[in-house]
Amino acid sequence: MKTLKFALLCAIFSSLVSVASAQESKKENSATKPAPRDKGWEKRHEAFVGIAKRGNVDLLFLGDSITDAWGGEGHGMGGGHKIFTSKFVPMKAANFGIGGDRTQHVIWRLQNGELDGIKPKVVQLMIGTNNSNGSDNTAEEIADGVKGIIDEIKKKSPSTKVLLLAVFPRNTGKDDAAKKIQKDKIDKVNSIISKLDDGGKSVKFLDIGSKFKDASGALPKELMPDQLHLSEKGYEIWANAVEGVLTSMLKGDQTKAPEPTKTVKKVEPAPAPKAPEPTKTVKKVEPAPAPKTPEPMKTVKKVEPATPTTPAKPTTVTPEPTKTVQKVEPAPAPKTPEPVKETKKVEPAPAVKAPAKSSEPVVNQEVVDVKKSPIRDFFKKLRNR
Repeated sequence: MKTLKFALLCAIFSSLVSVASAQESKKENSATKPAPRDKGWEKRHEAFVGIAKRGNVDLLFLGDSITDAWGGEGHGMGGGHKIFTSKFVPMKAANFGIGGDRTQHVIWRLQNGELDGIKPKVVQLMIGTNNSNGSDNTAEEIADGVKGIIDEIKKKSPSTKVLLLAVFPRNTGKDDAAKKIQKDKIDKVNSIISKLDDGGKSVKFLDIGSKFKDASGALPKELMPDQLHLSEKGYEIWANAVEGVLTSMLKGDQTKAPEPTKTVKKVEPAPAPKAPEPTKTVKKVEPAPAPKTPEPMKTVKKVEPATPTTPAKPTTVTPEPTKTVQKVEPAPAPKTPEPVKETKKVEPAPAVKAPAKSSEPVVNQEVVDVKKSPIRDFFKKLRNR
């Protein structure tokens, strides 16, 4: 019995030790543990160290095979070498991407000379897809590895800004289930590392993965022939997506660069010139009506005399009756008494002419007498004598 109890205790103890050791192994994250690779890999690393010692690098591309294919010194003629030469070499760019690298390999390279002699203004970093294969690393572990690289850059070159790109989409799993697991893992990695963006003070996160997908969400072979690496057209899309961001970051402090590029400064001077423009139009309008207004003033004067003629409605005004008076005056009102002279002829003058030979004044008296009835009576009396 004692032997059985002892054996049982030993078994329990050994199981506890194995569990503890397993937990210890789980705590160690391979994605954050710096590690070199084979000799061929080390030669490429040494070539990058030589480029760094020469200096004069403002923009550094850092990553795995997808970055490696940008080309440049120490690289072959990958899909992006033409664009890299034309667009990024003038920015004093160098490419330190090595195919097959994982986060732990990049950490080792930075710790062993690839940032000695240079302090690039900007590092474009895209890494982590090789850590996502199978059960190699979890999304959290990969994100920690990416953060470890950024921390190493800050140690070696505190003034360097990092343009952190999201891990590109891929579709290389053995079956649909494996593809989905890897896709979900990469999506989770990107969600975690996006929080490393500190507003552009030292890190700017940028996800351009959707630019490589079609309307259905698939990865066209003209952009990703093997569903992982980019074609020349894919590198054109990548370059166009980051060129403007890199240019602004290379101008200086990343936090200060976006401020002058804000539309606020462009909008402030814009309204200032727009305000005087309408005032100019007002000045042009004022002189235009000025010459026109005097003309209507003249027409107003002409209209004023016309209006009194038009209000001829008040015909009751004195001018019309005065006209009728003038017509009445020339109508021989004085001539009407001339027929009174005929009355002189009508009156029986012979009786008057015999006794009064004296003169015509008598006739005048007769006229007067004709008018006066007492004189008639007198002459009647004379006739009766």
